[in-house]
Amino acid sequence: MTVAVVRPAASADLDAIDEISRHSFKAPWPRQTFVDELTRPHGRLVVAEAAGAIVGYANYWLVVDEVHLLAIAVHPDHRRRGLGAVLLADVLAAGADARVITLEVRAGNAPAIALYRRHGFVEVATRGGYYGGDGEDALVMLRER
Repeated sequence: MTVAVVRPAASADLDAIDEISRHSFKAPWPRQTFVDELTRPHGRLVVAEAAGAIVGYANYWLVVDEVHLLAIAVHPDHRRRGLGAVLLADVLAAGADARVITLEVRAGNAPAIALYRRHGFVEVATRGGYYGGDGEDALVMLRER
């Protein structure tokens, strides 16, 4: 496992976040989305930093008594080292008072689905054709407290 510190993202981290997003998602979010998350009252954008480099990030919303996980991504050069679990643990800790945590994940993203299952998430629905571009389904996963 890679030793990483998870901390709130700053504007200076946006280049690294953008690069990780481009390497991680078929349809990466525009940079402006991350800029907006830095100031959104319910938005949280955190980064995992190891050896002085941003190696991953998580984006989630804290809304009343719920957490909605929008994205966890780790740079390809740093995958399979437990960093996704480190980021997810940070999200779970931030939402310790939440009644429920929800997320959508690509139906074909077996490593992410396995990570979420290991941390108590269960599949509750499928959103057919959810992802634009290729029309892949999304699994809606939920973890109740």
